[in-house]
Amino acid sequence: MKKIYKYINYILAPLILFIIFTACGNEPEYDESMSSSRMMSSPQSAEIMTKEVSGSPVNPDTSQSINISDRKISKNAQLEIKVKSLDDSMNFITNKTNSYKGYIVSSSSYAPNTDYETKTANISLRGPSDSLDQFLKEIKTYAKETIHESIFTQDITEEYIDVKAKITSLESSEQRLTKLLDKTESVKEIVEVEKELSRLRGEIDSLKGRFKFIENSVVTSLVRIYMEEIPNPVSISDPSWNTRDIALDAIKALSSFGQFIISVIVFIFVFTPVWILIAGLIYGTKKLRNRNK
Repeated sequence: MKKIYKYINYILAPLILFIIFTACGNEPEYDESMSSSRMMSSPQSAEIMTKEVSGSPVNPDTSQSINISDRKISKNAQLEIKVKSLDDSMNFITNKTNSYKGYIVSSSSYAPNTDYETKTANISLRGPSDSLDQFLKEIKTYAKETIHESIFTQDITEEYIDVKAKITSLESSEQRLTKLLDKTESVKEIVEVEKELSRLRGEIDSLKGRFKFIENSVVTSLVRIYMEEIPNPVSISDPSWNTRDIALDAIKALSSFGQFIISVIVFIFVFTPVWILIAGLIYGTKKLRNRNK
């Protein structure tokens, strides 16, 4: 019996091992292509993949739907410079603005009474936004010194879209009311429709003016320039100061002083009787007091 069991063990052990290895070899291996197929078979996954391929996010933000190139940016600048001649600088900036197809918005200047006080001027202008940097560069090159420069931008895309949408909506309402006016026969209704049309057209005109201003703010830049003229150094040959004028002023002052002294003497002489009367009263009063004592 022991020999029989021994033979059975020799036969069963290899057979069991063979069955185990065969079962392990039949397990399905992970296939990336099969996994991808299962992923694509899901409708949610297909939607996500479609959005990713098209370049749109799964949850797109409306603020990101506008391309950077389509944004409406207002670009303005301020410049403070020192120049040799204020008048020449004003002419230079005016001519340069015209050469860039711009225009002067406003200008002002301050000229003191003397030639040796600081002369200043302010000028505001509008020019093409795409030429702003080059324009400022030429102005700074012409100036003797640049004291301050600042460039600031503002994104007005939201206002641009909002105003444009309001105009479109109001114009659509205007067209509907115009068609309604053609069909209306009642005088009362005609008056009401025309009144509403007048109101709508007023709002449309106002919004169109605002829209035009926004567009102009995008395509042109507002530049404010403050100029200060460099004063000439004071010299002894300054025509505003000379010894002759000083001598004349001194003589005038001396003459005024002499006239004052003479006026005092004449005043005292004219009032001599008054002074004598006052002195006599004082003297008599004292003498009476002494006698009474």
